[in-house]
Amino acid sequence: MLSDFSKKYPRLRKLVTSRFLFKINPNYITFLAFLMACFAGYFFYISSFILASLFVLLNGFFDILDGEIARKYNINSKLGDFLDHTLDRLADIAILLGITLSSAVPDIIGFSLIIVTLLVSYLGTQAHALTKKRFYGGIIGRADRIIIIFVASVGMMLFEKSLYYGVLLLILLSFVTFLQRFYIIYKQLK
Repeated sequence: MLSDFSKKYPRLRKLVTSRFLFKINPNYITFLAFLMACFAGYFFYISSFILASLFVLLNGFFDILDGEIARKYNINSKLGDFLDHTLDRLADIAILLGITLSSAVPDIIGFSLIIVTLLVSYLGTQAHALTKKRFYGGIIGRADRIIIIFVASVGMMLFEKSLYYGVLLLILLSFVTFLQRFYIIYKQLK
């Protein structure tokens, strides 16, 4: 959803990142994004949801920024792409594991979200390996997941089940995305 919005309104993305675009190896920003995810996971684990939400947002921002820097300064590389995707998955695990081990979500629900999130990401990677085209389709992507986690975490101030229901929503949307990606990839390969 957000990736479609970002493609439709690229100026908004540039507006958010333009003050932070300077010539630096984007891999450093990728590592910084991962570090923010680790902090987020830790703060979820200790049930400090406001701090966790701040670091989730920072993870998302730096994840956008590394790509913008790479594009602006033409520093695209296979190594950078590999690091970005690998550390994004590790960041997802760090954040979701923190949520899973927090007081807000039963373990089985948290681990279910980790599994379905990784399956969705796997299909994107598999599509690229088989068709040589990136595929981020489906009802929900990484950016959407970050926003939902952020909103649900902030919502914990008002409603103690906010994160629990946010995770349930993510499981549902991620499962639908998995089915969508599977079906589309299957059709392309058939």
